Amino acid sequence: MNQERREQIIKMVNENRMVKNSDLMERFDISIETVRRDLKFLEKLGYIQCVYGGAVIKGAGVNQADFKVNSAKNVQEKNAIGQAAAKLVDRGDTLYLEDGTTVMAMTQYLKDVVPITVVTNSLRIGMAMSGVLDCTVMLLGGQLQPGSLEMQGFQTEENLKMFNIDKAFIGATGITETHFTDNPTDTGYIRRRVINDSSQAIVLADHSKFGVRNALKFAAINELDIVVTDDGTPEKYVECLRNTGLEVVVAKVDQKV
Repeated sequence: MNQERREQIIKMVNENRMVKNSDLMERFDISIETVRRDLKFLEKLGYIQCVYGGAVIKGAGVNQADFKVNSAKNVQEKNAIGQAAAKLVDRGDTLYLEDGTTVMAMTQYLKDVVPITVVTNSLRIGMAMSGVLDCTVMLLGGQLQPGSLEMQGFQTEENLKMFNIDKAFIGATGITETHFTDNPTDTGYIRRRVINDSSQAIVLADHSKFGVRNALKFAAINELDIVVTDDGTPEKYVECLRNTGLEVVVAKVDQKV
């Protein structure tokens, strides 16, 4: 019984990139102690990595295959968010665009607000914006990561110091009542610098990210300026964020995008 359950857990992690303790308790009708014992056992075997509240796939990170899979999820929501986010951009702005599927969805709408300057450490974002007329693309230097196609390292951070960022658009894989969360990555320090140094830091996140608590708390709610989400996000989360003084833009998914 234990072996069969653990095989199912491995399958769930491989399919969804992560699992929550609460979901495993409900799925298999087991206690939290049993869940933790199973996850620790699988972690020792190298199948998963335990994080706060659950587990993620071993060596979790965004590679090209992951990016394609994630791009196919909540497509209408991401397009609606991307269009709403592009309306926050003024002509002449210098933007920082972080790698991610929702930020990528935004790039198709930026052609309507040029001229702009885009600063990024993502080859994907850089290539997406390179064909936009009157858009200056500044690709940060550094060590290229083959899986994520992002630049990182001391050179990336030093290059970033050279720019005055008007608006930074970043993603989040989880949003709670108090924090924006993500899985630990080697580019997390770049995100922190961008949040601290930009005039406005803006998170793009669809409804599926709310209520998700990942291992890394990369920013408190009051450290960001705006959240752009879709109308599938529960109202309790929208009101909670607004009560902290955060501006929340809710994009309607049924609009033509």
